[in-house]
Amino acid sequence: MQLPRFTSLGLDQRVVLSVRATLLVGCSALTLLQRHTTSDVVAVLLLVGVAIAASLPVPERWSAVAQFQPVAEAVLACIAMLVVEPLPETLLPYLLAPALAAGLAGGVRIAVMAAGLSALVLMLGRPLGSESLAWTSYVAVLGRWSLITLAVGLLGAWVGRLQQGTSEPENVAYASAYRLISQLRLVSRQLSGGLDPVTLAQQMLENVRRETPFDRGAVYVRSTGSRPSPVAFLGADRLDWDVEGPLFDEAWAASSPMRSARALTPGSTGWSAVLPLRIGLRTFGLVALERSDAAFDPVQVTAAESILEELGLRLETALLFSEVRSLATAEERRRLAREIHDGIAQELASMGYVVDDLAARARYIPDLETDLKALRGELTRVISELRLSIFDLRSEVQTTVGLGTALSDYVRQVGASSNLTVHLVLDESPVRLPIDAETELLRIAQEAVTNARKHANAQNLWVTCRIEPPSAYLAVEDDGGGLGLPRADSFGLEVMRERAQRIGARLAVGNRQHGGTSVAVTLGPERAAD
Repeated sequence: MQLPRFTSLGLDQRVVLSVRATLLVGCSALTLLQRHTTSDVVAVLLLVGVAIAASLPVPERWSAVAQFQPVAEAVLACIAMLVVEPLPETLLPYLLAPALAAGLAGGVRIAVMAAGLSALVLMLGRPLGSESLAWTSYVAVLGRWSLITLAVGLLGAWVGRLQQGTSEPENVAYASAYRLISQLRLVSRQLSGGLDPVTLAQQMLENVRRETPFDRGAVYVRSTGSRPSPVAFLGADRLDWDVEGPLFDEAWAASSPMRSARALTPGSTGWSAVLPLRIGLRTFGLVALERSDAAFDPVQVTAAESILEELGLRLETALLFSEVRSLATAEERRRLAREIHDGIAQELASMGYVVDDLAARARYIPDLETDLKALRGELTRVISELRLSIFDLRSEVQTTVGLGTALSDYVRQVGASSNLTVHLVLDESPVRLPIDAETELLRIAQEAVTNARKHANAQNLWVTCRIEPPSAYLAVEDDGGGLGLPRADSFGLEVMRERAQRIGARLAVGNRQHGGTSVAVTLGPERAAD
């Protein structure tokens, strides 16, 4: 039987082994220093044997009785002590080791059993030994150490229960997550409006408009940074509001509606109102309204607040669901990237080295050398494609990394890894789009760039990205052969259309004016592409 290493044992086992060894050495040394009789040496040797046997791991087929191992250790240790006449009090401290092990392994019941049986064995062993020690003295010594042993056993049981309490929350958290996700799946199928934040925010504005008329309105949340980001707007082509102005700041800080006798757009006339979106006492967003014919009266603001109170929970739920979905998707993409990098990519690279060796050895067979070099070139191409695929999976927008940064890093990597000359135009507002919209736009750009790199036979690639929330314009153009007949196994255009529809954007795919292909995505009003 192979013994486990000390460092591989659990904390409880290491503590028990350390305590057992310390007590064994101490008790043996004290006993042998006080007396040197043969019975003392025999008792110490027997106690060493008991300690070694108790330290051995229990075979798996006997795992059901493993918790009783400390009880057996306590009984056998008492029998070994009875060899000495009179019973040496210097050996009794060793009983603390099996008591501690019993408490940690089996709890209060096993700890009491170990202490009780050890006391019983020593009491019944009185006729066999300790005849020279008076009954009163014997019982006093036995009672004192029995109580100490029981106390140590109960302490071990308490520590074991504390450890169980600290290890349970992870499983409890997973169980809670399972219940919540199961309920979410069931409830989401019954929701009339779904869990799309943009759709729910749009519905919110339309409901507010019926009770409180306005010319322009928008819903803002702070999901991707310190500045409020627009989720939806209604009644205007563009919203040039100063989201860091005093009206927005006061509404957020006070978590109460704010009205103003001026429009939210600098230099214009009108009346404005900013209302908080709340869940309980927490503010998670703002609804801004503006009109030019009359001021917002308190009755209208109260009516709008009632609608927002009812629909705010729906929007916050959708935002949370979107965040969870983004986290899960990002984690899965990272996992796939690791698997490809550590698996297929490494194996293909190894095959490339083998082909290099074969090509060097086939130098005197021209045809074979040519074929092997062609095979090596194909392997190099496949490895390059894999590396770019890994980079695709790892590229993502985050709370601290916006669309512009992720897109520029991606196209630079493509330019460095291919024969394409990349021309990037990036015009990004300090205000960010919702993170799900940025993610979909990045994936569309990646798909368009991949198609151009693989199939267009192009030399130049033009990537244009203009972001002015809630609008955005993204275009990927190349000077290749233009659109050809779609392959039966190609779903790239369909995937891009689905991604665009998911965020309410428009996708246009066609031939470029001077040759090549053009893919353009427009989010928000048409003028965002200007």
